[in-house]
Formats: sequence, structure tokens, C-alpha cells
Amino acid sequence: MPRDEEAMSAPEAQDRKAEPPTAGVKFTVVVTTYNYAHLLPDALRSLAAQTVPDFELLIVDDGSTDKTGQVVEEFRPRFRDFRYLKKLNGGPADARNFGVQNARGTHIAFLDADDLWSPRYLSEVRKTFNAHPRTEIVFCNGFRINGSGRVLRPVFPPGLAAIDGPINSAEELFLLCKHFVPTGMVFLKPLYDRVGPFDVRFRHGDDVDWVIRAAMAGAYCVRIDQKLFLYRIHGGNLTNDAIAFLDTWLKIYEEQLKQSRLGPECERRGRIFARNYALRLLGNCSPAEGRALLARTIETVRGDFILRSAYFSTYLGSSYTIRPLRWTKRLLLKRPAAVPKVDLGAPPEIIFQGL
Repeated sequence: MPRDEEAMSAPEAQDRKAEPPTAGVKFTVVVTTYNYAHLLPDALRSLAAQTVPDFELLIVDDGSTDKTGQVVEEFRPRFRDFRYLKKLNGGPADARNFGVQNARGTHIAFLDADDLWSPRYLSEVRKTFNAHPRTEIVFCNGFRINGSGRVLRPVFPPGLAAIDGPINSAEELFLLCKHFVPTGMVFLKPLYDRVGPFDVRFRHGDDVDWVIRAAMAGAYCVRIDQKLFLYRIHGGNLTNDAIAFLDTWLKIYEEQLKQSRLGPECERRGRIFARNYALRLLGNCSPAEGRALLARTIETVRGDFILRSAYFSTYLGSSYTIRPLRWTKRLLLKRPAAVPKVDLGAPPEIIFQGL
């Protein structure tokens, strides 16, 4: 059975301007972690620097076997309302559900153990909820960075239309799902009760599935464009298993998009996304693996001539030479002349100053 360890301690004096609490808004920050003891300190430092100190912090340890517990104990004195929840390994969706179900707050925020928040993150989110009283979920912008701290690109690209209300078109839904990350998402706990838990069938993409379900349930969404977090992309990311995500997407397509309240355009975009995603994976697969994933995709979306052609081309080997060359060309053309880099070991105030 999962084991729950609970403790609360007074915070250390911190060099920051604490903002007064706001009635009706009580954040619970859920940090899920699995063998990320080497990255967790960066995330916790960014939490300790928040200008909104009156939040509940839950660290959900999904069966780690490294020094996660030691890291947690080192940071325990820096938080007022703190619980360390240990459980048997069940995957990302199960860990998220465990955190939300143990939350005492009204507003749930996720911070993945390998990501960082700006000190203003909770403050700006709180302002958004107060300014838009009907809001049920807020999506923030941030930067994608690599493992060494090089800034790659914004999470939401510039020029996207604002979101302020329920998602009412397939275009809005797909733009949102293409770009958002859980570290930049805060929602009301009653919305979770209405939408249901994260689907534990999915070890990758459970967050996308949940957001689509929330959108289909008519959740009032607001997207803000301030760059308020760093989303780290590295070899150990739990969300980096692209083939597993394709399998998740095929289930999302079958269960949610084929008969969507947003109409046939939602099904069409879901089918095209599945096709394009499967084709992109071919360059990273053996011919046998490529045929298997194409077969699964063809069976789900049915009647796609391009996918069928790609399936037969795997016997000729053409997909594994031409396509990677095209990708390389695109990457070289898009690469900026100078890529900024942040020192992830610096105080959070310094990290976000120049971004």
C-alpha cells in the first residue's frame, strides 16, 4: 500500500517581498518526481522564491530509489505548508491524481521536478483568476530549455490568438494541445472533480488527454503570455517517449475526437496529427518498428492513402534516408545565430531577469 508521510514546518526567512494572501485563492502546488534527486533542487529553489508564500506544497514521490528523500528533507524548513507523500510507482498520471486527491487548496498547480518557475508565477496566476472570475484553468507561457540551460524557444509561439472562455473550435483546441505543458497549467479543484482523474492507462500524454476532456466539458480557459517558467527538455524526460505518446493519441482520437462537440473538423485534425506524428517517427525506428506503428495508426484512422504508401515504403528503405535529411535541413535553417543560456544554479530572481 502507498505510504503517506506528512509534516509541516516554519519557513526560513527569505529575501523576497511576500504578497498578502487573497481570500478564495489557496494554491496547492503538486511536484511529482521519480528518481529526479539531481534536478529536484532547482524546482524547489524556484518554489521557495515565490512572492506568494501562502501555498500548500505536496511532493509526490512515485517510488524513487535515489536520494529524493534526502533532498526533500534539506528543503523542508523553507516551506510553511509542506507534505512529502511517498507511494508505490504507478506512473505520471497516478502520481498527479494522488497529489490532487490529497490537496487542501482550491487551485491546483503542477511543477514537474525537472522544471522551474519564475518567482512571480503564482502571483501572476492569482491576478488572472481574480481578473477573470469565471476562469477554471489558466495556461501560462514559458521557455523550453535544454539540459545545459540553453533557451530553445517559447512554449507558446508569438502571434497566437488569445484564449478567454471555453474552447469552441477545433483550431483553438489543437493549438492549445500542441504547445501547453503541465508545468504552466493551474486549474480549480472542482474542475478536476467534474472532468475526472488523469487516465492511468497512459504513461505518456495523460496531460493532453485530460486537457482535451476539460475542453470538451466546456472549461473556461484563459491563456496568459508572460514567460513564467522554464520547461527542461533532456534525455531523461518522462514525456520523451514519442512512440508511447502516439499510442495515447490514437486512443484520444478514438474516444474523444471522432465524435466531438466541436464537429467533424476536430476528427479531421486529429487524423492528420496522427498521420504526421507517425511519419515523423519513422526516422527514429527500425523498418520493423516503423511498420508496426504505421499499422496501428492505419487501423485507427482508416483509409489514409499517405500512411498506406509510407507503410509499403518501409520495405524499400526510402523513408529512412530522405526524411531525416529534410529534418536536418529544416533544423539548420531555423537555428538562431546566438542561443541564450541561463545558469540554472543561480537564484531564480537572477535566472528570470534577462528572459
